[in-house]
Amino acid sequence: MKLPITFEQFKSDPLKALFFAALVAMTALYVDSRNQMAKATEVCEKRLQMCEAKLDKLTKQLKTQDSLCSALVTEITIYKSLGKI
Repeated sequence: MKLPITFEQFKSDPLKALFFAALVAMTALYVDSRNQMAKATEVCEKRLQMCEAKLDKLTKQLKTQDSLCSALVTEITIYKSLGKI
């Protein structure tokens, strides 16, 4: 593998070589952070879908319980008006 800079070039101008190495390191870190962000976004999307499914299920249960309570209140009101309670 041939390096983009030779040792002789590094000896003659080490500052340029260090800038090149820093650029390569920053590029690698940027690519790594983008990959981690993509993975985190994917995990969050899956978790969001799971939470939305649970929310839908609980909303249906709440509506059912609300209907049941409403029916029971009506039944109690009828019993009270008939004097059975």
